[in-house]
Amino acid sequence: MKTTRMMTLGLMLAALWMAGSGGWTGAAEAGVAAPEEAITIDGKKPARFDHGVHIALTMNCGQCHHNSEHQPLTGEDIAALPDGAGLRCVACHNDSFANPDLQKAKDVFHGRCRDCHKQGYNGKTGPSGCNDCHIKN
Repeated sequence: MKTTRMMTLGLMLAALWMAGSGGWTGAAEAGVAAPEEAITIDGKKPARFDHGVHIALTMNCGQCHHNSEHQPLTGEDIAALPDGAGLRCVACHNDSFANPDLQKAKDVFHGRCRDCHKQGYNGKTGPSGCNDCHIKN
């Protein structure tokens, strides 16, 4: 179940990148589309992620998803993937990842999301309090 949700998240993030980069054609043909409603990222403390908010800021998936050389994935890269499993953070960031500080999904999300929310993007900062993103059980 958790694997399916993470794969779905990866596919949705790919769609976001495609929409923001002008590379939407390949994604549309593959049936990938960013969800219209906020999604919930499962975990010990589930968190909300709203693609629409990030699309409105002109963000693209390549700002979060990168290859093993830490280069942003292009629309062509994402469209060429056999499935969304490679877009999941845990596809690389797991117990065998070289940097122990980035082996857990929580650390990866906090590193990318929370830092970006504090630093801002295109002059806008995002919510950075725990309960701004995390859903109370």
